Amino acid sequence: MMVGSAMQWVSGVLSTITVEPVMLVDGACKEAMLIYTENVQMNKICSVKLGYSPEVCANLTAHPQESVNVQREFSLFAFYNSILMSIPPLIFILFMGAWSDKYGRKISLLVTMCGHMIYAAGYLVSHWQTTWPVELLYPITFFDALGGSNVGIISATTSYISDITNEKQRTSRMIVANSLWYLGGPVGTLVAAVMIKHVGYHLPLAMALVAYVAATVYIVIYVKESHGPFAGKNSHAQESAPPQKVTIVKMLADFFNWRRVAESFKTAFKRRDGNLRAILITVIIANSIRRLARGFFMYQFVRHVLHWDATDYGYWISYRNFLAAFGSLFLVPLCSKILNIKDTLLIIMGALSIVSEYACYGMVGGVAQTFLMWLGPAVSIISNAYIIAFRSMSTKLVTSQEKGRISAVMAALNGLMPMAGYAIYSPIYYYTVDTFPATQFFFGAILNLMVMIAFIGIEVSNAAVIHTNDDAEKGKKDDTSKSVPDEPKLNKLPVTLTPLSRSASLPSGRCASWIPKGSRQPPSRNEPTVWYSNALTDSELTASEVGGSYSTKTNLPTVFYWPNISNLSLRFGHVDNFEVTLSDRNDYKRLQMRYTWHQANLAQIKLSRTLDSPW
Repeated sequence: MMVGSAMQWVSGVLSTITVEPVMLVDGACKEAMLIYTENVQMNKICSVKLGYSPEVCANLTAHPQESVNVQREFSLFAFYNSILMSIPPLIFILFMGAWSDKYGRKISLLVTMCGHMIYAAGYLVSHWQTTWPVELLYPITFFDALGGSNVGIISATTSYISDITNEKQRTSRMIVANSLWYLGGPVGTLVAAVMIKHVGYHLPLAMALVAYVAATVYIVIYVKESHGPFAGKNSHAQESAPPQKVTIVKMLADFFNWRRVAESFKTAFKRRDGNLRAILITVIIANSIRRLARGFFMYQFVRHVLHWDATDYGYWISYRNFLAAFGSLFLVPLCSKILNIKDTLLIIMGALSIVSEYACYGMVGGVAQTFLMWLGPAVSIISNAYIIAFRSMSTKLVTSQEKGRISAVMAALNGLMPMAGYAIYSPIYYYTVDTFPATQFFFGAILNLMVMIAFIGIEVSNAAVIHTNDDAEKGKKDDTSKSVPDEPKLNKLPVTLTPLSRSASLPSGRCASWIPKGSRQPPSRNEPTVWYSNALTDSELTASEVGGSYSTKTNLPTVFYWPNISNLSLRFGHVDNFEVTLSDRNDYKRLQMRYTWHQANLAQIKLSRTLDSPW
């Protein structure tokens, strides 16, 4: 019996696996390729560009001046390479994000993986051709960036998981997927370090290429489209539009639609209730600063200061990535779910941990301080809370229809940061490499300190009270508020609905409804009302929205009574230009499609809408 239950549980777990293996493989190959590519680049700079002998290039630690020259040339190459790493992903994400909302996520995943395959194959061939100049690596970077590179895979998998999960499942699935991506890092770097030491670079690069090919085949065969015209009748295609005929020409025309880019940035900067716009802009800027503050010349630093080779660095980066993955897989869920720590506090904790980490690296001046390199990752074990909290917080500040757009904006700006980072860090490292090469870490610590101070200000001013509650958007099949008691209290408070023009009765308007628990039949106005409901089901609401028509079955009472409860949920079938004002704005949370206010004494709600035609 127990064996059967265990097998059933295992089968259930396996059935939920979708893009997680892709995240694991991509995380491992990404970190492994980082070691491979930087060594290939430096070897070509040393032997081809500067013309040093193989003996000198193989033992730069014994030739200080040659080592400094190689480091400086590498910093310049890295800057120009970063431009190619940043601009194409920016364009890809801004267009592909909105495009995939219509046509599905699978194509986006495949395009990104094809870019990764070209990248691995290009470096493999370039390493074989020892006389090729380092500049030939630029087009290899360009083809990878054209598919979105790292921001492309993160954006596509995040959107895919959002499509196939409800709100309760989403957070845990996101944490698992992101943790596997980070966990793949130490696996990849450890394997890379061992293989470089024993077999050189050719076989590891070939293995990375094979791994990318395997991940691409897995996507084609096992990952089902989540929505859109290619979704078919699979289990993940919930609330998708009916299958429609599409052509390559139409898909390309929809992809190169500049209005999508404009809409994405309008979403980021449009006016919102209270100070939500200011907080959202702060989140976007702070997330970009977080990426900008990353140390871009870590490998060059340890080679020059600590005389590490690729194997030594591989062991250290494996240790660092393992601690980061452990923190995101166990400590971040502990803080957010069990201890109920808010997003703002998670950001403060993450920023503080990175400041401490960079302070450790900044005090490394030679081999005697090597222990600080191993202490740094330990003090920053919670640093990934930073990243997860930014993603979570940004989606809570916008409506459901805007989540894809705001994610695209953040991912696009994130993709620009390598270029901006190299533009800043390259001159810093270029002019300090022979005097105080750890300067870069203090600069990064200052940037993270600025982010920490900004969010301390938000927390102290109570501007982020909106983030103390869970996202009110329920799952696609679960639209019932779980926190409303079955037997409401008898003390009742009046709730008044006042539209802009005429009565709240909507015989020809767009559908609006209270979500009931149990029966969907509207109660009598004279009853102590807990619910008022539209007769439509959620699937009917969705179908009417997709088809461009709207329900006519709604008839809201102008005044009715609501018990004194702690959770109030509203459901609107279509909510462009929808605003809600409360008589008491001390603690509420605004979300598209479903709105929840945690109000001890809700006195009055005024609803106003801008429609194509008056009510």
